[in-house]
Amino acid sequence: MKRKLCYLPFLLVFLLVFLLGFLLVVDQASAGQTKWTEEKIGKVAIKADNAAKRKQWGRAIKYGEKMLEGSELLYGSEATYTITRLKTLNRYYDHAGRLSQISERVKKAYLLSKEKFKPTHNTANTSRLLYYKLLVSQKEFQAAIPLIQENISILTGSKEDKFRKLHYLEQLHGLYGLTAQLLEREKVLLELLELNKRLVSTQLDDNIKIIMNLAKTYCLQKKFNEFDQLMQRYDLKFEC
Repeated sequence: MKRKLCYLPFLLVFLLVFLLGFLLVVDQASAGQTKWTEEKIGKVAIKADNAAKRKQWGRAIKYGEKMLEGSELLYGSEATYTITRLKTLNRYYDHAGRLSQISERVKKAYLLSKEKFKPTHNTANTSRLLYYKLLVSQKEFQAAIPLIQENISILTGSKEDKFRKLHYLEQLHGLYGLTAQLLEREKVLLELLELNKRLVSTQLDDNIKIIMNLAKTYCLQKKFNEFDQLMQRYDLKFEC
C-alpha cells in the first residue's frame, strides 16, 4: 500500500502537465481562429492591392497569403469570400510568373468557383482563365479544351461577345490540332471562317490563314475532294 502511495505524487504531476499542455493547444487553436476579423483581413487586402498596383508582386503575394489565411480561418476554405481572395492571390502569382508553383490552388479555385458562382461571375471567369493558362503551360491540351467550350457556352449575342467567340474558336482549333482531333478541328475551322467573314471581312487576305489551316486539315484526313473544292472556291493554287 505504501509503495502505491509513493507513486501518487508523480501521477498527479503527470496529469497536471498533460492537462496544461492540452489547454495550451486548445488556447492556441482558439487564438488562431479569433485573431482575424473582416476588418483585419480588409486592411491586409488593401496592402496587397496597393503592392499589386505598383507591380510589386512579391510583396503582393506576401500580403495575399496572409489575407487568404485570415479568410480561411474566419470563414472556411470553401466560403465565397475565401474563393474570391484565393482567385486574387492566384492572379498575383500569375503576374509574377509563378503560376506553376501553385498548380493545386489554381485547380481548386477553378473547381470551387464553378460550384459556388455563376459561370459569368468575375471570380469564375478569372479562375477559369488561370486554370486554362496553367494547363496549356503544362501541355495538358486535352484538359484545356472543356474550359474553352465553357467560355463559348456563356457568350451572348452581343457584338463584343461575337468577337470573343472568334478568339475562342482560334484557341479551340489550335487545341484540337495539338491533340490530333482533326474532324473536330475541321468543324471549328468552318465555323471560324464563316464568323470571320461576317465580323471582319470577306476579303481573301483577311481569311487566308483560316483557309490554309482548313486545307491542311483536309489533307491530313485525306479529304482530297474537299481540299480541291476549297482551292477552287478561293482560286488558290496549292496541292495536297
